[in-house]
Amino acid sequence: MTTRQVDPWRFAGRFLENVLSGSIPDEPAYAEIPWTPVQKPLSESKLALLSTAGISMKGDKPFDMEGERKRPTWGDPSWRALRSDATCATIESNHLHIDTGYIERDLNVALPLDRLRELVGSGEVGSMADTHYSIMGFQGADSSVLENESAPEIARSMVAEQVDLVLLAPV
Repeated sequence: MTTRQVDPWRFAGRFLENVLSGSIPDEPAYAEIPWTPVQKPLSESKLALLSTAGISMKGDKPFDMEGERKRPTWGDPSWRALRSDATCATIESNHLHIDTGYIERDLNVALPLDRLRELVGSGEVGSMADTHYSIMGFQGADSSVLENESAPEIARSMVAEQVDLVLLAPV
């Protein structure tokens, strides 16, 4: 079996790696992950995407990059709803910890809406949610607001839209 090493800093750059890598713990402090078993076949399921790229729709409140600049070990813990018809022309990516140029050229690298449409079109996925979501993946030392406020709000929104499955698109 071949083992492949993933470079988690590939798109962030060596400067951010040097600044931030020492403040990120090697092991998360969670006892268990609250997975929920899949209830129906993928071909019958409604799927939503969740990106960690700090994406917002143009005209919506962007993620707080000024707060990030002032406090480099802090990340905006809020979330944004994204329309299913989002394109590079209709979104902004507000995140200092990644190179957003990739997203500006091809939204699918952070929010694979086109790939999901293809899967729905081929019948492999039942349907696509009207709403998708974005958070800022970097949270620094304190992720409590993301965990205790934003994540439950996102989950309530997905339940209201009758989303069956969520695909995490981490960047």
